[in-house]
Amino acid sequence: MTKKIVLAVIAAAAVFFYYRQIHRDYYDYLTMSGATPLAVARRVPAGVRLEIDGLVKKTYRFSGDALNALATTRIRTREISPTGNFLGAYIHVGIPAFNILEGIAPKKPDHAGFDQPLDILVTFHSASGKRACFSFNELIMTGDGKPVTLAFSRQPVEPTTDAVREQYTGNIYAADLEGLRLICPREPDTARYLENVVRISYTTIPVDEKALPPRRKKFSCRSDSITCIDGNTATPGILAPVARTTNDHWIRIGHGHGYDEIATVEGYRLRDFLRTNFPGLTAEDFFLFVACDGYRALFSGREIFSTDDGAAMIIADRLNGKRPAEGYLLAPTRDFFSDRGMWGFSQVVWIHHTQIEE
Repeated sequence: MTKKIVLAVIAAAAVFFYYRQIHRDYYDYLTMSGATPLAVARRVPAGVRLEIDGLVKKTYRFSGDALNALATTRIRTREISPTGNFLGAYIHVGIPAFNILEGIAPKKPDHAGFDQPLDILVTFHSASGKRACFSFNELIMTGDGKPVTLAFSRQPVEPTTDAVREQYTGNIYAADLEGLRLICPREPDTARYLENVVRISYTTIPVDEKALPPRRKKFSCRSDSITCIDGNTATPGILAPVARTTNDHWIRIGHGHGYDEIATVEGYRLRDFLRTNFPGLTAEDFFLFVACDGYRALFSGREIFSTDDGAAMIIADRLNGKRPAEGYLLAPTRDFFSDRGMWGFSQVVWIHHTQIEE
């Protein structure tokens, strides 16, 4: 009997030391600071699966273990439904979409009208068949603050007072996540949040290629007007009533060529221009911007009309006090990379959300 007790004690000690070793960072922090850490490292559950397909070199399939190789982030969200109801406050741990997609190489058909990924639509699919759509640009070109994220852990933020916490009903979600939850912390509501994401797809958008200029690299051209296209209808863009604005600290840095300058741009507010020229638009629509040399960039209405980045987008007619030689300049001044800044901006195509959903 004594021998069994000794063996049990040894086994328990071995389990304790093994657990202590694999959680060494946690206990070292606790020992050194005397404080219980709240923001602790978490791992993607082993049962999680994510597939990426469409306009890519191959179909990618990731397990939870594979996703653990990617850097994570910890984000607090205060969630409001699209109808204005408070859904709670939560702490999420997850992987920014940027961290996943920057390693996925887009591949378009050889006959594509534009050979770069800036006009690609990225769609997140849930296990139940629901979808959330984004432009490739808003996931890749923008900064890392409050990124679109696939969360794998969610904990409710509760009141600190015990009596209040026991009665609190502000958080509608109590359970932790079992799959990947798409969260969009920059946006004012949960319209593009998505539960149990299992697939991401890259696709093209429905546009009439004949109505757009062909892509001509290193081609010099100038745009002194902007054409607004809605289906088969093309009309001259109206600028006169659109509010003007100035940004004197546009940091222009690109993927391929690095730092350009810190510039001052003056011009028209992009969101006001779109509202003026496309009556009836919604934030769920998409807009394809095109330059006179065929360069393109797709933007979502959600980004333009529902985020601070969208409020800072400008159709510029002055750069550092001078009229650009190429005419109008599309200037998303809050972007991290300036790649979707567009010289010779000449056309904008309104893509209704119903076209995306077909």
